[in-house]
Amino acid sequence: MDEVKKGLEGVVVDESRVCKVDGEEGKIWYAGYDMDDLARESSYEELLFLLRNDRLPSGDELDGIRDEMAARRALPDGVAELVDREAERTAPMDLLRTSVSALASYDDEADNLDDPTDKCLGVLAKMPTVIARAHRVREGEEPVEPRDDLGHAENFLYTLHGEEPTEEEASAMDSTFILYAEHGMNASTFSACVTASTLANVYSSLTSAVGTLQGRLHGGATETVIDMLEDVGDASNAEPFVEEKVSNKGKIPGFGHRVYETVDPRCAHFRRHIETLNPDSELLAVADAVREEVEARLGDKGIFPNTDLYAGALYRELGVPPAFYTTLFAASRAAGWSAHIAEQIEDNRIMRPRVKFVGETGRGYVPVDER
Repeated sequence: MDEVKKGLEGVVVDESRVCKVDGEEGKIWYAGYDMDDLARESSYEELLFLLRNDRLPSGDELDGIRDEMAARRALPDGVAELVDREAERTAPMDLLRTSVSALASYDDEADNLDDPTDKCLGVLAKMPTVIARAHRVREGEEPVEPRDDLGHAENFLYTLHGEEPTEEEASAMDSTFILYAEHGMNASTFSACVTASTLANVYSSLTSAVGTLQGRLHGGATETVIDMLEDVGDASNAEPFVEEKVSNKGKIPGFGHRVYETVDPRCAHFRRHIETLNPDSELLAVADAVREEVEARLGDKGIFPNTDLYAGALYRELGVPPAFYTTLFAASRAAGWSAHIAEQIEDNRIMRPRVKFVGETGRGYVPVDER
């Protein structure tokens, strides 16, 4: 009898050199390098090179990928017009997904898969531009064109707010890009690989991934956490809030993860940057208080904080509106999607799983006038 594994839990679908996640110990390695070290010392551009080439770049190579990213940030006129026209009435993730798809129209060799990482890089460079432009249009402000003399994270904050960020803000933004860049064969990455396995172009694969990440069970939970922290309001309210949730068997946003049996290792980095930017952050105080109460009551059941608990509070400090949190998750995770797409194409076999049929067979057809 065929064993059905709902959600494909525990099913190994392929081999990869991109990322290892140890849920028991709470560790992540990007191409063999400890995520903690990269989050503290590296940059998103350097991480992109690492995931593309399975090694760290030389100084000249790092300058090269920075220049390449900077040169490809500007949107084609048609995509800029799409964002301007739809930003006010379209949900940010829907607009980002549509914009990624639309970029294929401006690539005369969109279906050429000889160098998928290069095509993906062009999309990665433009995703923050789409996000920042959409935000400014929604706010009734003029879009800010990207600059080629700023790093990836620094330029995003510049195009979002119209002024250069501080060094601390740019560092925090860079870390968020790194922390969300890759996480193994999650739902959106799997979606990208399924699409890539058909030898669809990379725009289709990335569009599939963005659409999958939009779901609230995957990438859409950060906004919910911010709502929760604001509802709690003050650290002193954490105990009765958690007690009420636990008593009624309610879910507490920002806690629990399909993979981790301990605290999500990315939490410490999000929290560190909040403390640097605003040591008196009320959201941080509330998040810490809720965390203390949850761990005391549910830690023995394996319920620990995930990145959502602190990510939204950090985005708030960086001036990113809640409606755009998941778009930044997508712009970050696109690094991992791109690496997996390239792996899939390099050693491809179309994905074709089976389902166990549980219906009837041998049913006789009856013409409609005899039913």
